[in-house]
Amino acid sequence: MIGLLAIPVSLVNLGCLIFVLTKLFPREGVGKGILGIICGLYTFIWGWQNKETEKLDTVMMVWSGCIVLNIIINVIARSSMS
Repeated sequence: MIGLLAIPVSLVNLGCLIFVLTKLFPREGVGKGILGIICGLYTFIWGWQNKETEKLDTVMMVWSGCIVLNIIINVIARSSMS
């Protein structure tokens, strides 16, 4: 049951990735934009590095919170299965 909470958190996570990608593509070009699609970690790090210039403070905080929340939900869900 708790695993169902991971679905909306993952959707918000995906939304943050797409939002940061929309900032990354025009600033860095197609090559790094495609890298950002393939490797979400690159997009995440780029977002934190450029949070002031691209005004991504809130998005990056939400994205980081979603990652932590997803980890917590998955740990709880796996421990309750045992």
